[in-house]
Amino acid sequence: MIIQDGMRRMFAENEDIYYYITLLNENYPHPDLPEGAEPGILKGMYPLQASASINTGKHVQLMGCGSILLEVIAAARLLEDDFGVSSEIWSVTSLTELRREGQDVERWNLLNPEQEPRLSYVESCLADREGPVVVATDYMKIFADQIRPFVPLRRFVALGTDGFGQSDTRESLRHFFEVDRYFVAVAALKALADDGKVERKVVAQAIERYKINPDKQNPVLV
Repeated sequence: MIIQDGMRRMFAENEDIYYYITLLNENYPHPDLPEGAEPGILKGMYPLQASASINTGKHVQLMGCGSILLEVIAAARLLEDDFGVSSEIWSVTSLTELRREGQDVERWNLLNPEQEPRLSYVESCLADREGPVVVATDYMKIFADQIRPFVPLRRFVALGTDGFGQSDTRESLRHFFEVDRYFVAVAALKALADDGKVERKVVAQAIERYKINPDKQNPVLV
């Protein structure tokens, strides 16, 4: 989809732009394209899947980028199976595009104060959905923070790989940088606890269940 759009704009329409593709050094399944996902893929995010039933009050929005999307999908299963928390999963194809579009909307609203304010694409996606937002990426947290301004009036948690580079297995590195499925699940539960939707002891139970050492060194300081 993105390649086709790039070919159309760069070669057919001769726009003065360029597209690039990020390759992931990991084998992973490619599910069928969800119906109606095409516009969202190009805009920066689209709904990938959701729990079969929504648990009102214990529901979260999970966003994953690149290879960490697999961890987000796994985290959704953990949340549902272990704690009865339902979720909606978003595949984020470009945080940069989401921020660019959001800033354009902000500018329009600034210069048109007497008009009905427009919503950014991120806001429109989340408008009719409930629950805190957890964004996980294998870039630094500030990369996910690009869209924080467009998630108003709800809790927003960014997970990323801040810290000095390490050499190890994928599993170990994702745990070290606190972006694996277990940290995604704990972050979601902590957001729900902060919103008063679950008791704080549930977060502690998850930390113990997933064998996370609360005294592990902060990867930023290593």
